[in-house]
Amino acid sequence: MSIRREMSEFSRRGPIVDRIGLSATYALILLTVPTFGVAAVIGLAAVLWGEPAKDDMARNHREFQKRTLLAALVTIVVGAMLVIVNVGVFVLFIGLIWTLVRGMRGLRALQHGRLIDNPQSWL
Repeated sequence: MSIRREMSEFSRRGPIVDRIGLSATYALILLTVPTFGVAAVIGLAAVLWGEPAKDDMARNHREFQKRTLLAALVTIVVGAMLVIVNVGVFVLFIGLIWTLVRGMRGLRALQHGRLIDNPQSWL
């Protein structure tokens, strides 16, 4: 009984290699802030040009990661440009909080074997 339960849990969560790659990308999302966006560029390259997702869970999380990383990079660029008019710090701070919350939310869902409810939303 226990073995069947573990096997169904494994098939529900997807291949272990996909989960490691998805977890690594979430780590890059969470490292976006302390690396001043360098981790976001690396993560976005991994999502866009990496190995294609093989199952529904991986596709779901990849879409969520792609949107999170794109928005983080846009926020960094726009915030850096707006620093000149003293609004950029506020934009960067809001982007920082938003990126961290989305990264933690996605990583938690992945760890629990759940799909993101609406991976194409911005909230």
